[in-house]
Amino acid sequence: MATPDRIPDRLRRATPRRAMPSRARVVAAALAPLLVAGPLRAQAVAEIQVSPQTMTLAVGQRQTIFAAAFDRQGNLIPNARFTFWTSDSTVARVGRDGTVVGLKAGLAKVEARAQGRRASVAVLVSPRGGRGRGADTGGTAPPQSAGVHAAALTLDPVALRMLPGETARLTPEAVREDGSTVPLGRVAWKSLRSDVARVDSAGTVTAVAPGRTVIQAAAGGALVATAPVEVDTAQVALSETALVLPPEGFDTLRLTVPSQANRPIAGGIQWRSTDTTVARVGPTGIVQAVGPGTADIVASGFFGERRVRLTVYRKPQILVVTPRTGAAVQIPLGQSRRFSAVAQAADSTPIPEVAVHWEVGDTGIAAFEPGTGTLLAKALGTTSLTARLPGFAPAVWAIEVVPASLRLDRSRLGLAPGQRAVVVATLQDDRGRAAGTAAELRWISDRPDVVAVDPRGTVQALGLGRAVVTAATPWGATARLEVFVAGDLLFATSRRGTFGIYQASAANPDSLVPLLVDAAVNVEPALSPDRTRIAFSSNRANRDGNYDLYVMDADGRNIRRLTTERGTDGDPAWTPDGSRIVFSSARSGVPQIMVIPADSGEAVALTSSPGGNHSPAVSPDGKTIAFVSLRDGGPRIYRMNADGTGQTRVTAGSLREAVPRFFPNGDLAYAVERSPGSREWRIVRLPARGAPVTLLQVEQRLVTFAPSPDGERLVYVTLRQAPGGRPEYAVYLRSLGPAAVPLALRLQPGEQVASATF
Repeated sequence: MATPDRIPDRLRRATPRRAMPSRARVVAAALAPLLVAGPLRAQAVAEIQVSPQTMTLAVGQRQTIFAAAFDRQGNLIPNARFTFWTSDSTVARVGRDGTVVGLKAGLAKVEARAQGRRASVAVLVSPRGGRGRGADTGGTAPPQSAGVHAAALTLDPVALRMLPGETARLTPEAVREDGSTVPLGRVAWKSLRSDVARVDSAGTVTAVAPGRTVIQAAAGGALVATAPVEVDTAQVALSETALVLPPEGFDTLRLTVPSQANRPIAGGIQWRSTDTTVARVGPTGIVQAVGPGTADIVASGFFGERRVRLTVYRKPQILVVTPRTGAAVQIPLGQSRRFSAVAQAADSTPIPEVAVHWEVGDTGIAAFEPGTGTLLAKALGTTSLTARLPGFAPAVWAIEVVPASLRLDRSRLGLAPGQRAVVVATLQDDRGRAAGTAAELRWISDRPDVVAVDPRGTVQALGLGRAVVTAATPWGATARLEVFVAGDLLFATSRRGTFGIYQASAANPDSLVPLLVDAAVNVEPALSPDRTRIAFSSNRANRDGNYDLYVMDADGRNIRRLTTERGTDGDPAWTPDGSRIVFSSARSGVPQIMVIPADSGEAVALTSSPGGNHSPAVSPDGKTIAFVSLRDGGPRIYRMNADGTGQTRVTAGSLREAVPRFFPNGDLAYAVERSPGSREWRIVRLPARGAPVTLLQVEQRLVTFAPSPDGERLVYVTLRQAPGGRPEYAVYLRSLGPAAVPLALRLQPGEQVASATF
């Protein structure tokens, strides 16, 4: 059998003059686009090259021919279609993909054809067990197989894109059909165009000039692989535009080609640092920080020189965070809050170059923007925000995304001087439902001389008047509370010539403070149960003697008229819940007891008896109304249900009775003549069980009286005729304890007192 050295000349002359790198045709088709520049256009085949130029097979062995078509300019035609032909199909069979199979010993020629052009391969088939290179057994094994035959030779990478001057390494590997590898011996390397790229005996490819070529690797002549190479000019860039490292920190720089998907450049790079006291750089671009300062890291080579500025910051000693960690940070839905974590040196100066890593526990609830340091609340719920800096314990904030609105447990508050009350603030969702308490509130009083408020929402009354207390969240939601500090005592006196309403504190009852003093007659003030409003009777709308019912704030402002009917309306008394006012009205000719909503509405009559009814008082539980009735021929004390039913007389005597009042425990008190026709009066207390008790008696006419809210004191007004017939009023404040001595309030000469109450 002829060896490759004795192939007939006629077959040698049929082979191309320049060898094309051998590779499976299907691989070549996949890599061919790398060898094409610009859009594809129709190309005429001027030449076909095949690889290998000769082929030796054993019977039953197979190998694939790699065919490539070129146009007149030497450009590869990637979409060329080939047909294959064999001169002796009994010796060697060739498939459509160019795979040749040895059938029997002999010599055959296999051609690749396209557009009338052709190129051939001489195929020598040796008998099984013969000395052919492709023999499975009995022959001399090829060096690369080491006695075990390979099915294919591969290269890694399968293709190269390079810049002029760049180097890259191709690694060959022989594999069996089952994918296992076979040890390789000597590999022969060849470049199709060494003016574009050359390759050395180790498979190292060096790009020379722009263009395209193919690198061929052959192992023992039987196994051949190729890799297309494209060499082009392009700009290179460093992987970082600036570099910041801590002392002794590391990072890696790379040179890349941005126009080629930022692929890294292989080989041909020299690295250096302009200041090795700041940083050092290794031959592969690994940068190590040495000490604080700045330096340039320089990469130089065939592409020129590229630099990146490196900053090595001082070692952090302190991490200062805002706001403080610990308590939960509440952020309203849809709003944001700023957070900061600043590294500081030992001298407490900031180190702005230090990068802090931020993490949000649940990004569905909140999102953090490191550039601005803001956390945006996205959904109601709880999550966490963590700031991390190597060498320090993480700073962790508990985050609560809460509804945006704030609500106080009341909008108005009435207090006596010295009293305190705790105001509770809650958050509300978009449906007005409570959604938890608000933390980190800021409380402010616009009149700190009237009302003080502490960080826990405790309000303290300091002086008479009105103040607005505002609760504010860190995100700006606010809620307001009107606080009225009303005196312990209310008076209707003529101190300034006409009757007006005044207030005073029990600690200093002689110092009357005017609440409503104008040209009208304003009398019979009654403080609401919550101490924020005062009901009173006034002729301010009609100066002809017709009195109507009015309501004003406890500081004398926001006066509202409740009744407009002809006839005097007076004697206002609040129901315990503050929703209604019971009063007497003469609109029907004689006074009757009526009730009207405290805000506005129609009055409803509760009594209609002849002779008239007046001076109502409402029990602490709101179920009973006591009043004075003249239905029995003289003023007597009666009681009825809150709806006007069950009207019954309380007393059985024939003396004049007046001014019914309830104590806080429900006991009823009233004034009664000491004897028929006398000017001496008593105040009688009628317990729910037990006999009546005389609380005090006076030798003058008793104008009015009232028990204190705690039931331990009385205020009362007396009237006597002074010499010359001039009326003389006196106001007393007295404890109900044993041997108590009444305290007389100082009045101005001629001052008249129409009413006094707590």
